[in-house]
Amino acid sequence: MKLWHSELAGGLTDQTMVSLGNFALNILLARSFGERDYGAFALILSFVLFLNTLHQAFVIFPLSLQGASANPARMPFFVAVAATLTFIEMALFFPVIGAVIWSVGQLNLLLPACAFLLAWQLQEVWRRGFIARARYGAAILVDFVRYILPLGAIAVLGNFRFLSLGTTFTLLTAFALAAALPLAPRSIVLIGSLRGRLAEELRMHWATAAPVLGANILAALSNQWFLWLLAWSHDLSSTAVLMALANIVAFSNPVIVGMENILVPEIARRRESLSFSGLLNLLRRRGLAAFLLITPPLLAVMVWPAMVLHLFYGAHRTYAQFTLPLQMLAGASAATLASFILSATLRGYRATGAVFRMQLYPALFGALLGSWLTLRFGIGGACLATLLAALLRAGIGAWYVARLRQAIAPAPESEAPMFRSADARQGA
Repeated sequence: MKLWHSELAGGLTDQTMVSLGNFALNILLARSFGERDYGAFALILSFVLFLNTLHQAFVIFPLSLQGASANPARMPFFVAVAATLTFIEMALFFPVIGAVIWSVGQLNLLLPACAFLLAWQLQEVWRRGFIARARYGAAILVDFVRYILPLGAIAVLGNFRFLSLGTTFTLLTAFALAAALPLAPRSIVLIGSLRGRLAEELRMHWATAAPVLGANILAALSNQWFLWLLAWSHDLSSTAVLMALANIVAFSNPVIVGMENILVPEIARRRESLSFSGLLNLLRRRGLAAFLLITPPLLAVMVWPAMVLHLFYGAHRTYAQFTLPLQMLAGASAATLASFILSATLRGYRATGAVFRMQLYPALFGALLGSWLTLRFGIGGACLATLLAALLRAGIGAWYVARLRQAIAPAPESEAPMFRSADARQGA
């Protein structure tokens, strides 16, 4: 219980469970399906993740802010609002998923995939409600049901060759609904009281989400754009290969996301008393700890890429041919960790304009040169574009963090840098 009451340990444990579940799920499916079926799953999942990013900004972010600061007795109301807005969003999200499923020619997946999207987002509402109140033990239990339990069922079905795309989405939906089940009774009781306040809640959520929505969309597009290009310009097998390669380096995601979750509140609490040299020392210590965690497996990927591919995918020899693209993605993971540390620093100082530009310029690069590389060279071009975009994002972040020297050094108000004016604009 002491572990669950520790925000640091609880938050990292919860994020590790989520990342581990997603990682293991993709490895299982890549080994069980042929390239075309796994490519179809990867394409549908990429759009689900993109829509989840919009849901995070418009529903989850306001829920987290309200839940963290409000009286605990108000939490069921905030969760009911978030659940209601999740259902409303589906009117926009379902046509997108339907178009993707139509494009891969598997209309039989329409209902399972749409149900999966809705169930996952409802489960995320329940999970984030617990996290907002620092109830990490409950959040870990919810995520265990959602991310870990389905792995056993999918492994059994795959072993007996009963696994298909339809059964996969159905199973994931069932476990997500089971994890979100405690949400239903409280929310149903309170939804009736929202009728007269729904327009007001919509306006409030939009005002809260608008400052972060642009950066979230750009970040999601940067992650998914090359995969979508491959599906459009090549075939679903290429999409499957890119997803399979990305799965291997995804082991670094808990450290990447966890460091951001730790640094943002830490820097926000200390920014008034932290000198620039003190900030650099803090980033050096946190960065060293993070890179020590991910460097050994990244080095293994860089030095023995063929062995790693064979270890994960065995009989799928198609994947084993792409050793150089895997090495490029390993380098991109290291650059992504650096960029998340730098972005967390800027968020801690409320430099939202700088964070947005960290996402904007790499997204423009991906839309232009990155698209050409992907269309011209396929999987290798997509991985090279991913690496270059990650390096560009880290470089931009380093430049803006260096400019913080002016923001945190004693100076007359008239000489205050752009970051303070950004704070004022955000507060307004």
